[in-house]
Amino acid sequence: MRGVRADAHTEPAWRAGRWSRSHVQDFPVKLPAEVRVRAPGHRAAITTIEGALDFIDRHLPAELARLSRWTFARALFLEAQRTGKSRDLNAALRQFRQALSNERWLEEDEGAKS
Repeated sequence: MRGVRADAHTEPAWRAGRWSRSHVQDFPVKLPAEVRVRAPGHRAAITTIEGALDFIDRHLPAELARLSRWTFARALFLEAQRTGKSRDLNAALRQFRQALSNERWLEEDEGAKS
């Protein structure tokens, strides 16, 4: 058929051009696993990309926010938000957890320590 892409039925609607990208961003994107943070003055359970970006943008001191581990985590979350791919989301989550761990702000489960 003319004007219809063969792969349109397998692609997300926004990628196939049926929705605008801004429409997709209206929905919070859940992380594959909750991340528990215990930063000075901020304890939280982060469950979405938006929550992770908010933490990086609002709760990191400026000197930490400039470090590559944090700028990389932020860039990976933005890419995961843009693409909607689980592999991008997993990479962003891994980097975010590593950055939190480096600051000793990652709250690990007691069961995971043994």
